Amino acid sequence: FSNTASSAIGDHSIPQSRRVYFGVFFPQDLDLRPVHMFFDREKDAQKILDGAFAHAGLEIKQGRMAGSPERLNLFTSDGDVLRLDLDIDAHLGGTLHPSSVLILEKGNRIADGRLETIKRAMEEQAAAASCAVM
Repeated sequence: FSNTASSAIGDHSIPQSRRVYFGVFFPQDLDLRPVHMFFDREKDAQKILDGAFAHAGLEIKQGRMAGSPERLNLFTSDGDVLRLDLDIDAHLGGTLHPSSVLILEKGNRIADGRLETIKRAMEEQAAAASCAVM
């Protein structure tokens, strides 16, 4: 990750009580480090795509990355596609949980190898965070 969960990026005008935090992975071909971000749980999930790409300085036009024919989708770490028209809150407790990892990718599915790589990276990060220097 390019930041820590405690230094998550987001709109600071969102009241603390409405913030929900996620780890966000960018499409594989962009070669961008994942980032911890927070969003307004009362807004639609499209705001996750918009916020992540704005942070990366990338442009989205009609659900596609500029210059790409494939539509961008938001996936869970289990490979499930999130409906972008529903409020984030509608996904919480079911498809999503606070601190979930979300993956932005082009197309309608995400490769199993990509999911495994992301899960392994998350496990390594969790192990590194739990190590203490004595």
